[in-house]
Amino acid sequence: MGDVKGKIIVITGSLRPLTRQEVISFLEKQGAIVQNYISNQTDILIAGHKQLDLFEPDKRSKKYEAALKRREAGHLIAIMSKEAFFSLVKKSQL
Repeated sequence: MGDVKGKIIVITGSLRPLTRQEVISFLEKQGAIVQNYISNQTDILIAGHKQLDLFEPDKRSKKYEAALKRREAGHLIAIMSKEAFFSLVKKSQL
């Protein structure tokens, strides 16, 4: 999943130490299109760290849930972990 050029990407959760704007800027420089919502055109969801909910520890973000529902319906949305994202960032620095 190294090439994000031309891909429509949605971000959920935090990708610290980078800010959301730094992540968006990086992705756009790589040729990706960043959106704030999951749609039929979404190619990749980057799943960063979620805020802990002490009462519902398994609760996922609405974007993550929307991506899972679309995948169940047959839409090919890749879910990229924060580790995979940072690997992509490191490779781009080489």
